[in-house]
Amino acid sequence: MQPVPNSNYIDIGNVNTPVIGQNLHPAQGQMMTGIDRRYLANYADNSAQYIVAGQPMQGESGNMPNNPSFGSNYQNRSFTGVEKSKPKMFTQGMNTVPRPVLPQQMFYDRKTNADCQPKEVMQKGIKQEHQIKAATPKVVPIQASKKEYQSQIMSRTDRLQALHKSGPRAFSGPVEKVLKWHKALQDIGVFVFYEIVAKCVSVRAGESCSKNLVIRDDNGPAMQVVYYEIDFLLPELKVPSTVRVIGRMMAGTCRLQAFSVRPATGDDVTMLPRRAAVAAHQVTKLCKEYGINVSI
Repeated sequence: MQPVPNSNYIDIGNVNTPVIGQNLHPAQGQMMTGIDRRYLANYADNSAQYIVAGQPMQGESGNMPNNPSFGSNYQNRSFTGVEKSKPKMFTQGMNTVPRPVLPQQMFYDRKTNADCQPKEVMQKGIKQEHQIKAATPKVVPIQASKKEYQSQIMSRTDRLQALHKSGPRAFSGPVEKVLKWHKALQDIGVFVFYEIVAKCVSVRAGESCSKNLVIRDDNGPAMQVVYYEIDFLLPELKVPSTVRVIGRMMAGTCRLQAFSVRPATGDDVTMLPRRAAVAAHQVTKLCKEYGINVSI
């Protein structure tokens, strides 16, 4: 049975190929190496200069004979294509050669010019630096001083707001002092509680649940006090008797709205002059801050 020819097969015909195999070993047979046989000459042959000069070998004809039988009797009719050579992988072994031991390097500290200078010269330089630093005065910027001065000067409204935020004050004194203090401080608008120790000369009922009292100093002015019996009732008072009254002055009047009324004790009477002196000092200070000229 003859093999069926492949459709991809192409007859290449007669090909001029050199006859190779003259320098091969007889056991190797006819073999195509693709290497010019001039390179297969012996190393001892002195006629190898023809490789460099391009001269033909001795006993070799210039024209290569044709081999008509090559390619005509081709039996393998299945063409599989060119066989590609796989890249060779080389693994480099580890370098086990030990490295030469380097001699120990000696490092020396380099001296600077400052180290070479004598101590006396260095001390003189330090003294001069201290003298220069001490001689330079501190320059205070003018803008900073102006800002500090402006922050210290507050407007009247700012001072009033700060005064109201500080909370109420409590002053103790007789009826005459309280009337003067109220006249001086009512323009400022500060909230003040007054503690008055005086004689109660009259008690009578007012509108709804109010009680009207009249208090006065010994040989001094009198003041009307209004007490509302909402939380506590007015205690029984003997007329005339010394009472202790705490309250606030009603705006635009000389009347006192009392929050607490009780008979005065011996300590209240004896401590009244001292407390009145402290209150007078505080009122005078407030009047000076807000430019109010009142003789207290």
